[in-house]
Amino acid sequence: MTHILVTTDGSELGHLALPHARALADALHAQLTVLSVVPDDTMLVGEFAYIPPVSGPDEVARVQATEADLAERLPGAAVRAELARGRHTTRVILDVAAELTPDLIVMGTHGRSGLGRALLGSVAEGVAHHAPAPVLLVRAGQPLTAWAAPGALGVPAGLPSGPVA
Repeated sequence: MTHILVTTDGSELGHLALPHARALADALHAQLTVLSVVPDDTMLVGEFAYIPPVSGPDEVARVQATEADLAERLPGAAVRAELARGRHTTRVILDVAAELTPDLIVMGTHGRSGLGRALLGSVAEGVAHHAPAPVLLVRAGQPLTAWAAPGALGVPAGLPSGPVA
């Protein structure tokens, strides 16, 4: 595994996947890319139509602020903030994954089920079903795993060394 893509929506829950991806990338000496999708300033017109946003200084400032925040949270990782440009967040993540061809995608999930998922949808579910690479989903409260490179510390290939206390 040489490249891991981790996504975040900018929320604290979204950021929960970041340390998991960092730990795994460090153990495997893999490149880490962090992606955040920046929503458009979309104007709704009527019930089913919208006017696409016009790029401007506000969008540029939001993208730069997002990139700076992510660079601070994950020093040394490649940082990428993508404007949605009228696309659903799932589509943006899938487009970037197709472009970067990571070996693994790591993302947080709200863990909604039933009516909550039906009404709000699930970006994680959409990515997991259509991604060009395996997807590791991290839920709130998931303990950080102390990953070890295959053969290191007597750990057989592919097995984590256990949760971090």
